[in-house]
Amino acid sequence: MALGDSITYGLDATDDDEHYVRKLKKKLNERQRTSLYVHAKPGWTASQLLKSLERIPPCIIEEAGLVSVFIGGNDLIKALPWFLNDRDKALARLRASFLPPVQEIVRQVKLNSEAMILLCSQYNPFPQSELAEFAVVGLNEMLAKIAREEGCLLVPVHKYYGGKESDFVHRYRRGALEDFRLLRNPIHPNNLGHTQIADAIFDAVNGAVGNHDNRTRALGKRRKVYRRHRHRERKRV
Repeated sequence: MALGDSITYGLDATDDDEHYVRKLKKKLNERQRTSLYVHAKPGWTASQLLKSLERIPPCIIEEAGLVSVFIGGNDLIKALPWFLNDRDKALARLRASFLPPVQEIVRQVKLNSEAMILLCSQYNPFPQSELAEFAVVGLNEMLAKIAREEGCLLVPVHKYYGGKESDFVHRYRRGALEDFRLLRNPIHPNNLGHTQIADAIFDAVNGAVGNHDNRTRALGKRRKVYRRHRHRERKRV
């Protein structure tokens, strides 16, 4: 299940097959058959996504094996005037408005599902702006905090974009905050950008599953050693 805003909705992908959730499903299908449920809408903030969860049929959440949450871009856009005025106070206000709803989204999913929950970090579509970088880094630190406290997996999407935003952002101009527009804004992924997001999530899932398998094998070996040891102790007795 994929939760999010316009990026998860697939805005600016040239067709459905170029949408990151479709690309991710295709990659996951190579391992096992996967179904997809997308719950996303352009313009949604974290609070709006939280309020919308009640519209999802309970069985969808209960049966989900993976739940990705890609939210925060619109929260940053709404906070932009605050950052232009006082960046430190703006970050505090963003923390107060963004952290609680994202935490509650995670907790509601955990309450109704045993799914692996993935929190996706935000990339910076304006990498030449120091102010934009400050805001995006701040928001990603909030996501990392939630992931640590709630036991989620943080997907470092920003690292898959870092330094190559011009290749991955649709309508990319100069990478400056002055490029911001009310319409036809250069903020969404292009087809290559959607591929990067799919790769980031897939690699994170693979890493988590691999670590789990390694821990399981290590635990199994320790149990075998323990059983052998106990068997020898009984023989001595």
